[in-house]
Formats: sequence, C-alpha cells, structure tokens
Amino acid sequence: MDNTTEITTPLVSILMLTYNRATYLKEAIESVQKQTYQNWELIVIDDGSTDTTSTIVAQSNEPRIRYIRHEQNEGLFVRRAESLSYTHGTYTAILDSDDLWHAPDKLSKQVDFMERHPDCVLLGTFANLIDANGTQQGSIHFATDDHSIRQKIAFRNQFIHSSVLMRTALLQQTQGYQPTLAEDLELYLQLGRIGTFANLPENLTSHRVHAESENDHGRTIRKAVLEIIQKHTEYPHAHAALMVHRLRLLLGI
Repeated sequence: MDNTTEITTPLVSILMLTYNRATYLKEAIESVQKQTYQNWELIVIDDGSTDTTSTIVAQSNEPRIRYIRHEQNEGLFVRRAESLSYTHGTYTAILDSDDLWHAPDKLSKQVDFMERHPDCVLLGTFANLIDANGTQQGSIHFATDDHSIRQKIAFRNQFIHSSVLMRTALLQQTQGYQPTLAEDLELYLQLGRIGTFANLPENLTSHRVHAESENDHGRTIRKAVLEIIQKHTEYPHAHAALMVHRLRLLLGI
C-alpha cells in the first residue's frame, strides 16, 4: 500500500495587460518563467497591440501562457475589469507588461505567507524603481502590517500594483476594478473590507517609471483619488485624508 501523500501547490493566475509594450514584454515574461514557484499560469491580455507583441509571446514557447488578443484597443479601464474574469487560481497576481519580478523567489515567498495567514486578502512587496532601460533609480517602501497599512492608505496607496498577490475567492466578492484612474487603489480598499493587508519588507518587484506610463499623475489622478476616498470613509483618518487630497488638488501638488 502506498502511504505517500501527494503534495499540491496552489495555482497562481498572473494577469498581464499589455498594449504596444513589445520593448519590455520579453523581460516581463522571462521574470515569471524564472520564478522558483512554478505552479502558475500567465494570462497575457493584448489590447489591440500593433507592434510585435504576438510574436514575443509565441517565441516564449511557454505552455503556461494564455494569450488573449483583442483586435480593437478599448483602453485600460475596460481590460482591467475584463481581466478578473480569466483568473481561476487560488491566488491572483498582477504584473504589468512594463514591470518585472527581479527576485526569483518573489512568488514563493508570497504564497508561503498567504498559506500561513489565511486572513490575508492582499499581499504586496517593496519595489525597485527602474527607468526605461532597466537602470535602478531608487526604491519604494511601504507599511508592512495590516494596522499600519490601514493607518496610511487613505493618504497614500500602500501597494505597487505589479507586486500584489490576492486571494481569488475573496477577490470575487468585490465589484472588481472600477472605471477610474487609481483603479488599483479602489480595488484594494474593497478588499480591505473582507480581509487583512500585508507587505513583505523586501524589494522583490521592479516598477518601471517611463514616459509612456499609463496613468496621468497630475490633476486628473488627484481628483480620482479624492473621489475614491470619499467612497471609503470607513478607513482610519479618511476625513483628514480628504482634506489633504483637496488641498493637493487646489495647490496642484
């Protein structure tokens, strides 16, 4: 009689939205393939790219990639909302196609943490900031425990989008991404109503800052953040944060 116990590892569904990011796409895909944690699927959602995106995906020769190509460009908001319908792993990770996971143990450490903390719904990491050429320009750190994150998140987003790992079953209890700038923050605040937050205090993700970044970081996004916090006043210091955001909007800072 065979008494060995089969060890199963949770499936991680990785969502990667892309539009004309062929310059960075190969490196992003390779950073997933290099992960020591191997039970993943990568869903590449192509929003009508006119560059060599499809060729790069094909050349990766990776059976764990699902490539969903749209002929027409519909924009970030439409594809973000759509993307959640493709995830069916135990966990859902995000990796935008111009970012990368430079640490091969990024997923392994996150899955281990989530397995040991079943109350955690959203787990991020610290990140390196890199330029268009991949040269490190600095790093970004956040609060790490649930209490500290909640104390700060109304003032400043405490997660890098490409770093997050989310518990899919609880993610499905939210309304998903909403049609707004700072759509990631809005989703996080929904998730925080269901479970706890955490960040691993290690630089495991690289976030690329370049001229073609999707979000407008000016007045438009400041207004969007203000409206998001107005919807989530259950968070600590939300009313003080609203005053700060209104002042920033007024002064343009």
